[in-house]
Amino acid sequence: MTGTSHGDVVREVRTGPADDGTRSSATDRWDALDRLHRLVQGTVERRLREETGFGLSEVRALRYAGSGCAADAGAEPMRLGEVADGLGLSQSATSRLMARLRRQGLVISSALDHDRRGVQMLLTPEGHAALRRIAPRYEQVVRDAVRDLGSQDVDPLLWHFLTGENDARTVSR
Repeated sequence: MTGTSHGDVVREVRTGPADDGTRSSATDRWDALDRLHRLVQGTVERRLREETGFGLSEVRALRYAGSGCAADAGAEPMRLGEVADGLGLSQSATSRLMARLRRQGLVISSALDHDRRGVQMLLTPEGHAALRRIAPRYEQVVRDAVRDLGSQDVDPLLWHFLTGENDARTVSR
């Protein structure tokens, strides 16, 4: 992907590969969208690490584990499998991620009483504090990365979906 600009990828999402004069196939459009996603994700990952010290997977895991609980107390533990599914990671990648968060004191985990093979995890008070501290920064970093796409030739439906500025269904084609 070296040497590929946001503009090149965004144009490819919209029109298909530059070297193909025919209408792009669904797989070509999917591949272009995937490359666009990776470009934005790379920007978000780099800025999060620089600005918060947390990686994107860690932030997403804290957000996912912290969703549905407004307060530190009374939260229900989540099964590791739920976290893996919610983040789109494998069980082993999620286990390694949770181990990093555990070492930082942000989550606790334990075996399930009724199924010793299962693992459940819960944010600690420190995990909730970290989430409250980094969530606004994460939101801004994502917003900035998407905004930077605005200087490119972005498909209007995709742009409106990503920015949330208008309902994408109302954009004229």
